[in-house]
Amino acid sequence: MALFPASNPFRHWRGSEARASCAGLDIRADRVRLALLRRRRHHLELELLAEHVFDSAVCEGGQIGDFELLAQGCRELLRSRQVDAGGLAIAVSTETAPIPLVLPAASDDVQRLAQVRSALAAYGFSADEYAFDYIVAGAAPASPADVQVLALAIPALMVEDRLALAEALQTPLRAMPPENWCTAGFLRGSREDAVLRVDASGAWLSLQPCEYRPLRRMPSASPIDLLHELAPLLRRPPRRLLLTGDSDDLDAVAAAISKYAGITTAIAALPARIRLAGTLARNVLPLELPPFHCALALAAEGLA
Repeated sequence: MALFPASNPFRHWRGSEARASCAGLDIRADRVRLALLRRRRHHLELELLAEHVFDSAVCEGGQIGDFELLAQGCRELLRSRQVDAGGLAIAVSTETAPIPLVLPAASDDVQRLAQVRSALAAYGFSADEYAFDYIVAGAAPASPADVQVLALAIPALMVEDRLALAEALQTPLRAMPPENWCTAGFLRGSREDAVLRVDASGAWLSLQPCEYRPLRRMPSASPIDLLHELAPLLRRPPRRLLLTGDSDDLDAVAAAISKYAGITTAIAALPARIRLAGTLARNVLPLELPPFHCALALAAEGLA
């Protein structure tokens, strides 16, 4: 799921060396959250969770507004926590819904990227303004010799800003995945699970792998209001609905959906391969983890 096939020039930072640790940086409107994962023999160990809150907004819609303020805040966060990371992983946001394509299963990265570029150009996306990527969603339903690919257009400025941020922090950038797919894929236990992110600023729903739907939920909406919006989307209920995000209402949302929709709903647990270091295991409460799920997903992607 890491952003950009190897043939894409924006992936020049990815090396083949073994990666012992990675810090995931989740950039929000007025803060940045950090999760540090270290590779152990048979698992990944979570060593640190931390955040830096800014006095003003530094990012909106995935676009960095005040680069210098963000870079300084990240430096202070890394320095104050004495973070020793072998690399960084930072998410990008997608401006538009992915465009589904059916491509030959035997095609390589270069061929697929060429087809993705051609398809996105037909939709008006200029190669001068966008970086192109794709995610393989699985076998094409009606053609076993083909695969279904989701084509993505990422603003080039967004990519360049993240490369520049890693350079300013003097740490290699290991991955730059789309935030929603990365988080949902990290938390989803099986293809039958759905993932619902509920933040103070909004919400989205991922019913199946490589798919998500932004919701209209306002910060002041009640769990019942959110349930009304979800109802038509959950007519074919998932096996489980897993919750993530920084909303204070996650427990209330889980209770409302379980009670009124009859769907098993709970705050997402960390994957079994993630273990908490001793200090975190003793001091971090379960409800303190969901705001950091995205940063954790990024760090895991950087170690993949």
